[in-house]
Amino acid sequence: MVSSPRGRLSTLLALLTAMFVATAPSLAAAEDTVAFTITDPRIVESSGLVRDTASDVYWTVNDSGAAGIIYGLTDKGEVRGTVNYRAEPMDAEAVAMYGDRLYVADIGDNAGVRDFVTVFLFPRPRATGLTVEYRSFDFAYPDGQYDAEAFLVDGTGRFYVVTKGLRGGAVYRAPADPSRFALNRLERVGSAPPFVTDGVFLPEGDRIALRTYDSVVIIDAKSFRTITETAIPVQPQGESIAVSLDGTSLLLGSEGRKSKVYQIKIPADATSTPTATASPSNDGSDPGFEDDEGDEESATAGASRAGTFLALGLAAFVALVAGVVVGVIRKT
Repeated sequence: MVSSPRGRLSTLLALLTAMFVATAPSLAAAEDTVAFTITDPRIVESSGLVRDTASDVYWTVNDSGAAGIIYGLTDKGEVRGTVNYRAEPMDAEAVAMYGDRLYVADIGDNAGVRDFVTVFLFPRPRATGLTVEYRSFDFAYPDGQYDAEAFLVDGTGRFYVVTKGLRGGAVYRAPADPSRFALNRLERVGSAPPFVTDGVFLPEGDRIALRTYDSVVIIDAKSFRTITETAIPVQPQGESIAVSLDGTSLLLGSEGRKSKVYQIKIPADATSTPTATASPSNDGSDPGFEDDEGDEESATAGASRAGTFLALGLAAFVALVAGVVVGVIRKT
């Protein structure tokens, strides 16, 4: 029996849909597991997140134009208390911990006009709501002005800043013993993916997790070469990444009111060889208080992105064919 045009087109649509379902890869490498939600109305631009195992809290800050306030969050996302300081950061974009020292990095520069950026240091922070003293370090790039949202501290206390570039950023390293009384020069030591909004050294110290708007990129902590990449849950304005208090997962934060912080597994290393350019080693000593207080993607990353584009293309194609089918059926 000869089928009708409507029947043939419906069959074609069914086949295309089946092909899409069969070939489209998963667009998220991690389940959308919410670790907690930040509900405090004072935190509307959470930009930076770090664990403090001694105090059993996560620290976060609001960014551009916010007052000198650091918020201590429980693992339920509730504000346990604050650390206040008498400074007016221009654009605090990141927080980091080294031992019992908390750092707030005022490194944002959307307009690219700042002659230097500043890192504030707080020893033994406690979420008591008190106003505390701080020390600060000023840094300048060797080759221009850049917007940055990622500030990291390695296992020796060495500072790193990762810039946020449209076509790719760069990793800059601070002097091993930066001065609190003179301008310190950063050194470019490696390339970075585009749109890096935060970063953290992983617990073992030999890998770095860089967070972008749509992925977590794991790089080698010495060569700064890409190791692997994984997609992450969609967030309104993805900003932060932190290791969880128990050290077993990564937390991903976002700006906005009642922002959700997602939890994903720490990505495993890819088996492929890293492909970005090499850079100097990562040695250095502990800066801070004195005694008186453009990478090429890995094979895994490339396959992941290719799969994403394939899925989106197939989805668009199926939608187009569906429209044609509907139009033909309406005319028959």
